[in-house]
Amino acid sequence: MSIAVNPDKLSGINQVMGDVLIRHRSFKTGLARLDECMQSYTGYGEPVCMLLHGPSGVGKSTLAKAFLVDNQPVETQDRKLVPVLSAVIPVPATMKNMASELLDKLGDPLSDRGTLEQRTKRLRKLLQECGTKLIILDEFQHFIDRKSERVILDVSDWLKNLISNTSIPVALVGLPYSRNVLSANEQLMRRFSYQTELLPFDWNHTAERAEFTRILDAVDGKLAEILGSRSNLKGQAVRCHAGTKGLISLLIKLIHGAAFEAAKCNASSITLQHLAKSFRERLVPDLNPFLDSWDGQAIDPLPESRHMSLAGCIPSISATSRSQNVNEVLSAR
Repeated sequence: MSIAVNPDKLSGINQVMGDVLIRHRSFKTGLARLDECMQSYTGYGEPVCMLLHGPSGVGKSTLAKAFLVDNQPVETQDRKLVPVLSAVIPVPATMKNMASELLDKLGDPLSDRGTLEQRTKRLRKLLQECGTKLIILDEFQHFIDRKSERVILDVSDWLKNLISNTSIPVALVGLPYSRNVLSANEQLMRRFSYQTELLPFDWNHTAERAEFTRILDAVDGKLAEILGSRSNLKGQAVRCHAGTKGLISLLIKLIHGAAFEAAKCNASSITLQHLAKSFRERLVPDLNPFLDSWDGQAIDPLPESRHMSLAGCIPSISATSRSQNVNEVLSAR
């Protein structure tokens, strides 16, 4: 006989896993550096621009969205102020497409009309009228043509000129290989000498291993309010890290699925069996670190994690001195 699933419990799990933002040490450092860029805006001169890069799943886009939430548009009597303008770089990345995308985000009803010169002129005017102090552009690797694997130089030149003509700082967000765009354009690289790298948690680093475990414990506490009791997720930290390579997005996906499995079984906590089923159905179907047969080896959950091999030539956010209270680990969006 099947067990009736409590819809309120499932809804509560979705709420917890969807609305809780993991503000770990590197995440907070990234937010602080975005704020430094925004504070560099004076309306004249050369602003401080940055590149935030790292493999898929480390939380780059989430970090950018969190900063946007902290700096939302403000409606006044005569206009709408947009202190932070955020957009995803379109595919294909052309100068016209870039201008249109930013115009659309600023509310221009004719964002796809006019020549490139006309769109760019309207964009500069709107940026000034909206009081924009920072532009965040996600998916910076789209500046590399997928077919030829060459950097689209005219678009990077267009961006360089936009920065020069508006003095508005820009934060680029992308995968590690997006740094090739800067390498191909010396003048653009000079403007983006400020670079920040987000990496997965390193199990071999004592401080990072401790923080990874604290995150598990903090999420466990939130889910206990829905399921009924704690699941001792921190006791499975080594298995969780082996199955996710320390990537926050995969960790959340894993725990979300396991919590669902627990709720469907009317269990008061997440068990190893729930984690095993979630891993099999949501991450990797064959190898499974939550089975008794696991040999203790890490499992590559996503091909994108191999981008980590490209990291290393640019200084990253320091991984040292990451100690903090559990209350600082989780915060509502």
